[in-house]
Amino acid sequence: MPYISIESGKLTAEQKYAYPVTIGDDCWIGGGAIICPGVTIGNRCVIVAGSVVTKDVADDSVVAGNPAKIIRQASDGAEELATF
Repeated sequence: MPYISIESGKLTAEQKYAYPVTIGDDCWIGGGAIICPGVTIGNRCVIVAGSVVTKDVADDSVVAGNPAKIIRQASDGAEELATF
């Protein structure tokens, strides 16, 4: 398992999978979901339980599956996702 040196704070080549994950506001992430390194989850998203998110997720989306795919996307914000 790679470690980041506290002194240098830099990643080495063998640590390429240690990228940050960014999760937006008002997101729901189901149990057992896996979010891969370097992925950005947009605002107001739902990640269904057991999903494997390998790519960035746009705002106002519901994603599910392995690999996760958009199964629903709201065009006017969270109000449409509330009826899911």
